[in-house]
Amino acid sequence: MTNSRYAVLAWANFVLLAAAALKFIPIVLSLTHGIHLSPEQVELGLADERAWAMDLISDTPYLLLVWLSVALVLRRQTGSAILKPWNSGT
Repeated sequence: MTNSRYAVLAWANFVLLAAAALKFIPIVLSLTHGIHLSPEQVELGLADERAWAMDLISDTPYLLLVWLSVALVLRRQTGSAILKPWNSGT
């Protein structure tokens, strides 16, 4: 694999990590309404939104497993995991 392909892979891996982090925004917004929702909040649909937010973050361990696997492949192939692709120099 050429250096430019490693750079693209490193950037894709970074975007995957950023996406995994951004998936937590809906649950944080949902928790601003409180841990326990009142019947009025449930009637407004906040419980459904919270359930959706919980479902959204449920696959985060798998994303992190893929991210770690790609970082290990990059480390094995290039000698660096290239966690910060803007500093990689590739």
